[in-house]
Amino acid sequence: MTNKKLEMKRLLLFLFFAFAIAWIPAIILNKTIGYENWFAGPFAVFGLPLVYAPALANLLTRKITKEGMQNSLFHLRFKGHFKYYALAALIPLVQGILMAVTMTTVYGHWDFSEIAGRQSAAHIISTGLIVLAIGPLFAWNTFGEEFGWRAYMNQKMEPLLGTTGTVIVGGIIWGVWHAPLTIEGHNFGTDYPGYPYLGIICMCIFCIAEGAFLMWLTKKTGSVFPAAIMHACNNTGVTYLNTWLISGVGDPEAFEPTIPQQLVCMIPFAVCAAVCTVFMIRERKKTATASAAHVPAES
Repeated sequence: MTNKKLEMKRLLLFLFFAFAIAWIPAIILNKTIGYENWFAGPFAVFGLPLVYAPALANLLTRKITKEGMQNSLFHLRFKGHFKYYALAALIPLVQGILMAVTMTTVYGHWDFSEIAGRQSAAHIISTGLIVLAIGPLFAWNTFGEEFGWRAYMNQKMEPLLGTTGTVIVGGIIWGVWHAPLTIEGHNFGTDYPGYPYLGIICMCIFCIAEGAFLMWLTKKTGSVFPAAIMHACNNTGVTYLNTWLISGVGDPEAFEPTIPQQLVCMIPFAVCAAVCTVFMIRERKKTATASAAHVPAES
């Protein structure tokens, strides 16, 4: 039986480390050399703790609380789970298509001659395949987050808050964790009404939806690596390939949707994330029922 008090202690300790290891260097770097300078060049090494903070928090918490590495999910488990690895690369592509279709339907108009004249189908397909191939190679860069959020935080949080609570609260925590970057304009810039609070809220909403799929992939495979691959594919620009499907908004390369517009375009993906959460709830209930059925009756 899960010791909820101990698991809560471990969860809170993990969150303390995840935020402290990331926020302290981020705030110092933002104030000293400026946000625009520390992602590249000789200062990039000082930004590494931010990228790997959740993974480091995972390891530190396990060490301090003498938990060991059980249930670390640090294995590929590729056999029998190939389809989930494929989905990890394809889900961001579908996400981008849904957002592009919504953007054109709501804020533009369908002009297939514009779409066809912008890029050839062969160029779109080849570029998409290149990005899908490169994305998984950058999973080492997103592993630092996923080994913390999905391989530790979600596991500790779900017995305490349930599946829905984990998706929502975990997504909010993940979104707030990005705040030092969001405030500096990394995600949405700084020139928008409600800055920076609206940007942080939008990031939380995105992380809730994205986190549902990452959590689902992790639970289905028992491995953190599909989540790292999906996260990497998203970061390498798979979703932005689908600007080629946007029409009726002028130059799609120059078009910068507002935060409210971005939230509207996220609605179809958020609905899919909600369905994914329902699937996880059903799977968890089935597992609980099966486990209860195998518990011997007390004499």
